[in-house]
Amino acid sequence: MDEAIQLVVHTLENVFILDPAPALMRDYKPFSNRLASNASNVAGVLAALPKEEKKQMEKLLSKYVSRLPEGDVQRVWAEPVGRFKTDAMLYCEEQWPGSDKKLIVDARGMSDGTLRFIGILTALLTRPKGSLIVIEEIDNGLHPSRAGILIDMLNEIGTDRQIDILMTTHNPALLDELGPEMIPFIIVAHRSMEDGASELTPLEDIQSLPKLLAGGSIGKLVAEGEIEETLSRQGSEER
Repeated sequence: MDEAIQLVVHTLENVFILDPAPALMRDYKPFSNRLASNASNVAGVLAALPKEEKKQMEKLLSKYVSRLPEGDVQRVWAEPVGRFKTDAMLYCEEQWPGSDKKLIVDARGMSDGTLRFIGILTALLTRPKGSLIVIEEIDNGLHPSRAGILIDMLNEIGTDRQIDILMTTHNPALLDELGPEMIPFIIVAHRSMEDGASELTPLEDIQSLPKLLAGGSIGKLVAEGEIEETLSRQGSEER
């Protein structure tokens, strides 16, 4: 019985709900050994890492952030600031394609989308293996052109670090980037036409899904309301 309780407690402890808040990521932050749920202390977490681990972490951050469509971010890192060196600031080095000039920008000059991307990435890289990360509206603040990069990052790091990711989205571009192989893992949140209650239905449980997909991608079907309309009809027929 004790082992079962410990297992439940351990599982719950490894659930991390993440909602990056770019506005809170722009200030100086004290060193920390645990990322906040709003990712506000990214700089403090990175700066507090042991030297070699910090070097590797910043290398991975730079690798993924440099893939963003802007193509100008070459390096991402955090370093101590202030007289006592107990606070930290997040920095990036930018170099415009075709130019030799390099520009160092701190978090105050970074876009919301870039900061949110860094927050999600830091959570994936610092949470314990076997964790579950929950991210609501994961693409919030991210340009649609970044959807593919975001999905690739989640797949690569999630697989490598054995981290499960539960995310919500309304973004057709992101849904299209998931691809047909992810259909078994997509759950549709919708309202019951009978009593208005919220319901969760696996996408693959939609009886006419093959016919729907023949007429368009998942993102297109969601954008046009085809998925919800089909679920409403299916619910009426089952009743």
